[in-house]
Amino acid sequence: MAFEGFPFIIGLEITLACNLACRHCASSATTQPRPDELTLGELIGICDQFPDLFVQEVDITGGEPLLRPEWYDVTTHLKSLGIPVRMVSNGLLLRQNALKLAQSGIATVGVSLDGLEQTHDELRQRPGLFRRIIDGIRAALDAGVPVAAITAVNDRNIGELPELERFLLSIGIEHWQVQPTFALGRARDGGLRLSEDTFIKLGQFVHERHGPGTATRINLVPADGVGYYTHLDTRSCSWLGCSAGRSSCGITSNGGVKGCLSLPDTCVEGNLRDRELWDIWFDDRSFPSTRQFTADMLGEHCQSCSHGLECKGGCGVMSFASTGAFHNDPYCFHRLLGGR
Repeated sequence: MAFEGFPFIIGLEITLACNLACRHCASSATTQPRPDELTLGELIGICDQFPDLFVQEVDITGGEPLLRPEWYDVTTHLKSLGIPVRMVSNGLLLRQNALKLAQSGIATVGVSLDGLEQTHDELRQRPGLFRRIIDGIRAALDAGVPVAAITAVNDRNIGELPELERFLLSIGIEHWQVQPTFALGRARDGGLRLSEDTFIKLGQFVHERHGPGTATRINLVPADGVGYYTHLDTRSCSWLGCSAGRSSCGITSNGGVKGCLSLPDTCVEGNLRDRELWDIWFDDRSFPSTRQFTADMLGEHCQSCSHGLECKGGCGVMSFASTGAFHNDPYCFHRLLGGR
């Protein structure tokens, strides 16, 4: 049977160039863009394909997207198409772009904050960075730009989450996403680690802030890689498998289409310079790991699990980064807590 879903959420990487060299960068981004990045005209042409595919949200990413001046043209064009736009930024260029971000009508800018000052600067390998980022966040908030914080959690920063939460509230941040650090790119060899104990502590931290009577005002959202199937899972609906290639996809800055931008470029399904997104998306051969799932694809961590058929082996990126295969995510509350 032909696939009938649509890519409601699209991650759009407009450049791989970055002005930082963070130790945990899954893309191993450098100051150099891809040699064959899409032109502005090509980016606009790709955006024009989104309405026919019922795209409901576009998340602009990099590298560092604010390094590419055309971000404004892409954002405002998507707005003219009636598609909400969000952006993920390291925050270094936030202050000088605050007014343009406000004028663009962007829905949210997610800014990476990976711990308190010393930890953040160490992970991002730039002394003084934390204070510059906070200065930029304040400028953006003053300009009326909605700002959320994003934290990649690992053994280095897990103990700072409560204090970081208090700090975020003190500067006016109301939304916060926490996600596990993927062992991809520089993170694989960067001396960072996400232990099973740290993953459980992350789950407990999130769970405590979703319980009755919590005093916090922050909207804490765990990423897809935080779960599954125990009392620590805070989802309103049960996890029913990775959405990559089923209701979301990513587009690289040179036109590659893959289920999730966090996956390596070896997972590209086709290129938008050769075919339109509609044709790649509805190709029967596209995204086989999620669309053609069967129970015998479950790896050793998941094959005996009672939730295997509905869970489908957890987050695809976490599974691939940890084991080199899909449907085998070892970072799972149900597995680590013995089903409790």
